[in-house]
Amino acid sequence: MENKKNEGFSSIFGFLMVMIGFAVGVGSLWRFPYVCGTNGGALFILTYILVILLVGIPLLTAEMSMGFVTQKTAINAYKELEQGKKWHFAGYLHLFAGLMVFSYTVPIYAWVLTYIYRTAAGFFTGMDAQQIAASFDALNADPKTLLITAVVNWVLITLVVSRGLQGGVEKISKIILPALAVIMIVCIIIGLRIPGATKGLSFLFEPNIDNFSFSSFITALGQAFFAIGIGMLASMVFGSCIKKKDEVLLKDASIISFAIICAGIAAGLMIFPIVFAYDLEPAAGVGLSLITLPNAFNSVAGGRLIGTVFYIGFYIAAFSSAISICESVTSTVMDTLNWSRKKALTLVLTLAVIIGCICITNLDIFDWLDVFTSNYVIVIGAFLISVFTGWVWGMDNCLDAANIHHPLARIWLKLCVKYVCPIAIAVIFIGNFVTF
Repeated sequence: MENKKNEGFSSIFGFLMVMIGFAVGVGSLWRFPYVCGTNGGALFILTYILVILLVGIPLLTAEMSMGFVTQKTAINAYKELEQGKKWHFAGYLHLFAGLMVFSYTVPIYAWVLTYIYRTAAGFFTGMDAQQIAASFDALNADPKTLLITAVVNWVLITLVVSRGLQGGVEKISKIILPALAVIMIVCIIIGLRIPGATKGLSFLFEPNIDNFSFSSFITALGQAFFAIGIGMLASMVFGSCIKKKDEVLLKDASIISFAIICAGIAAGLMIFPIVFAYDLEPAAGVGLSLITLPNAFNSVAGGRLIGTVFYIGFYIAAFSSAISICESVTSTVMDTLNWSRKKALTLVLTLAVIIGCICITNLDIFDWLDVFTSNYVIVIGAFLISVFTGWVWGMDNCLDAANIHHPLARIWLKLCVKYVCPIAIAVIFIGNFVTF
């Protein structure tokens, strides 16, 4: 089993669980709800859905099809399809992106694991917002604690990924993704039962034309792009693990994208009814999840239990993404170098631990790597996928490989991948330098 290369999924359901687990990560839980509420509510959601249809689903289908038709991971997939050119260097870029995302994000896992323990232990009980913020600053100044929880995270990932695709990542994803759905539903019901929760619903869903601008469109474009994970290696790798020859990849891409939309909206329903019911100021990212919410849980009856369950759900979302991307990087190393799983995983984890320890001990480096990887490496990688599938390999070949035969679907995907997606990616890239 250790030396088994390109192990396939046991079922399409398993593939979907792994891909949804990869996509529904931290971004859906702590970024989407806030950017939705501050960029027009329902108008942002409609724009986000439109972007998913025009950019997300087409690019996801294209990336998966490269792995699916070759049954190889990124670098070797390009080599088989590139027609004597040097496009396989794009595969190395995707591998680098996957490794970096897996490695530098470890402070997030350490924070959430620490918060599971602290919330369950009553650490935040009686604290006000300033004290909670101060405790988070103190945590970041305590690399020893963060390293301990990071080690727990690395050990859990190793236990899963070392067992292979079917016996590890697929098996655990089939368990933790439904568990995450249950946790989210429970938290939503609890939040909506609190008096004043409807203010949170208004924040999320009320169409607010005053808050919607061209900048909101750019934000929706970026959110959809990164939520789906184009150019981060996993989609191509997991596409190569589909063994059902007649599988229609457009169907799978649509299901995954729908799940991402639902997860983002559900995250908002988990968070903002509680935040607004207690007149707390909504924030983004770290501020919302690790400073504002502990204050909200202090005000809720049974908040210690609710908060613990919430952070367990948060970790499940992050962990499902981590094991998926670790598996994709490990599989690519195995396929490219003809290594055993044990040897490839050892290399991947060694690099991840080195980079992760640097980020934990210096959060400025964490921030820099986040910007560099998200704004440049992944964006360029996605652009290369769009150009390669649309213009080099060819959309007819791509669509035939993906078992897409309906004329209207083919026209839509051709237009999107060849024209809409490159322009959209260029807008994202330019948006990194320009304030709209």
